[in-house]
Amino acid sequence: MMQMRVLTYNIHHWEGTDGKIDVARVTEVIRAASADIVALNEVYHPAQWPEQGRPALLAMAEMLGMNWVFGKATEYPWQSQVEPAGYGNACLSRWPIRAYAVHRLVPISGREPRNLLEVRLELPDGHPLTVYVTHLDHQSETVRLAQIRAALQWTLRDRERPHLLLGDLNAQSPTDLQKSGQRVEVATSVGAEELAWEEPKVVPYLLRVGYLDCFTQAGKGEALTWPTFAPQVRIDYIFASSALAAKLRCCQRWDLPPAAVASDHFPMLAEFEL
Repeated sequence: MMQMRVLTYNIHHWEGTDGKIDVARVTEVIRAASADIVALNEVYHPAQWPEQGRPALLAMAEMLGMNWVFGKATEYPWQSQVEPAGYGNACLSRWPIRAYAVHRLVPISGREPRNLLEVRLELPDGHPLTVYVTHLDHQSETVRLAQIRAALQWTLRDRERPHLLLGDLNAQSPTDLQKSGQRVEVATSVGAEELAWEEPKVVPYLLRVGYLDCFTQAGKGEALTWPTFAPQVRIDYIFASSALAAKLRCCQRWDLPPAAVASDHFPMLAEFEL
């Protein structure tokens, strides 16, 4: 038997709640979690880390001793750099990455482009594992549902095989709302973001098609992941396919220092016994 620790983390392009870009600090959070597989959202690449004179994502992967791939969804300027950098999702792995692909999700007028990063890993026992990383729209549950339906056109090819679906879904879970005893209104303009209340559609849809919400199934401690300085809602998820369900041991918010300041999201960590 072997343990597999999986982390999903929106790193807010390495910018902490103190407004500082600090790649080393985000790296420290990931290292402390002892994750074997890491899904990252809000990543710029090949944005240069000024202190290192090389791409921040590359530097972080090297500091962790992990393999990495990046999936560009769009391009934006990063800090004062002249050339715009790719912006999207990434995956880090202690184990070999054998293949990867970037799938563009359904384009929606007026919305930021989103994608699905598909990564095929080789586990230490030689078996394959597919990891899917995505980051859904932050304004509309209807748009998010369209995006996740598009994503599942790819993930369902692995329906009989072990795989994971991870990322910042910007969606609420009905289970979380039931525990809170009320419909949580989260449109409180934290920073420049707003998440307006809508009836949950994305998480129920994923559960209906057979995915396991790891925190709902085996969660320990607090669930709320955003924003770190005043957590209101869980929007960061680890979903496991039915083939992995019996192997899940626990899931928790990773909030040990310096996680509370390294990003505006807490990461979520799940542990499996394979």
